[in-house]
Amino acid sequence: MNPIFLSHTLNENTPAYGGVTNSVVVERVNEIAKGNTSNNLKITLPVHIGTHIDFPYHFSDTGKKSHQYPASYWIFEKVGFLECHVDEVPDRLDTLGNDIELLILKTGFGKVRYEREYWEKQPVIPASFAGLFRSKFPRLRVFGFDMISLTSKLDRVEGKNAHIEFLLTHEILVIEDMKLDALSGTPKRVIVSPIQIEGADGAPCNIIAY
Repeated sequence: MNPIFLSHTLNENTPAYGGVTNSVVVERVNEIAKGNTSNNLKITLPVHIGTHIDFPYHFSDTGKKSHQYPASYWIFEKVGFLECHVDEVPDRLDTLGNDIELLILKTGFGKVRYEREYWEKQPVIPASFAGLFRSKFPRLRVFGFDMISLTSKLDRVEGKNAHIEFLLTHEILVIEDMKLDALSGTPKRVIVSPIQIEGADGAPCNIIAY
């Protein structure tokens, strides 16, 4: 397959968890058209916005932070890809090799990304998935999907438990709000590139698959 981005472009319309508005603010500091020598943008945003990754520190003061992962951690050559509803995931796991390092779930929910439904009614991801994934895939490092968060507004308690189970108990990082509309098969390689922010509990990232 040709290289494609699995990450959304950040802009002022980027949806935020809970429907929070104005999460991404873009200011034109300098503009050539207004007499400046260069164009320059200033962007203000939280780390948990757009296609981003959650680190263990997000749910524990003793959890690992963004800068504590080496560059080699972010290159994945054993990828698992599922295209199904969340409820169908357990029955589909046996179709994947047990050596996968990255699991991508395409639910199709990304189609409503700019609608209220995206952050208000996304499917619930059970906390039990973390243990199930770890038992099936001992080398799994990251789980990513096309929904706004591991925590659904329909069950925030389960969402908190899911974050703890994935990030802390089973050490599986989470990529939320992936762009999967153009992905129709399993990539041979995926490169995840989080913004390098020292001490961060999460970070927006660029993701390239091919």
